[in-house]
Amino acid sequence: MDFQVAGETLDGAERARIAAELGLPLADGGPHGEGALVRVIAEGAAADLISALRSGCAAIVEEGPPGTMPTAKLKAALEQGHLLVSLTTRLAWTLDTAAQFCEGLLARGLLPVLVRHDAELSLHEAIINAVLHGNLAMGGSLVDDPSQFDAFCQRLTATLADPDKATRRVDLSAWVADGYLHIRIADQGRGYDPDSIRPPVNVEAKSGRGLEIMRVMSSGLTVTDGGRTATLAFAV
Repeated sequence: MDFQVAGETLDGAERARIAAELGLPLADGGPHGEGALVRVIAEGAAADLISALRSGCAAIVEEGPPGTMPTAKLKAALEQGHLLVSLTTRLAWTLDTAAQFCEGLLARGLLPVLVRHDAELSLHEAIINAVLHGNLAMGGSLVDDPSQFDAFCQRLTATLADPDKATRRVDLSAWVADGYLHIRIADQGRGYDPDSIRPPVNVEAKSGRGLEIMRVMSSGLTVTDGGRTATLAFAV
């Protein structure tokens, strides 16, 4: 299939710049099916993302600075028939990304309703890890220490204001194979050793349980790329 870039809300020069970086031609207005389109949305355009997720487009890429486009990942996803949604860290954090991604998977017939709860909860935890511990390198969430919560939120706001960190990518991809829905979450952080992560000693702790939740709620969790990529599997 010959894929093309569509981005009606971007000006012509920006649309052409992103298409060139992605290595794809611009949509020419011809009778192309939605499945042949890579939809590019303006930076922070949450409403456009939600709309694109519910369409049948092949991939969705949020606008970002020159040199930050997910060219290699997009090429691989298109070749393999995987849905790819590539977002900046800022949008991935400020939008209810897990819920919206799952709504898109439901609309596309990839996610059974009965699996929705487990998939969304697992994906929510994976996105928190990708943003806080990955791209923003902020460590623990401190939600179990109310005295430090305000300070943590202030630090989070300041970190998201750093253009370098806020425009790092969070890439979500999904596909069905061998009776399983696979959802992959990748970040551009420093990574970690998943074997070194242990559940919190305090059984009532509300934070520090992300990997444990993902393992319990999914049919399988695989962590690769030095901790920068997590792949969840759900029986469908």
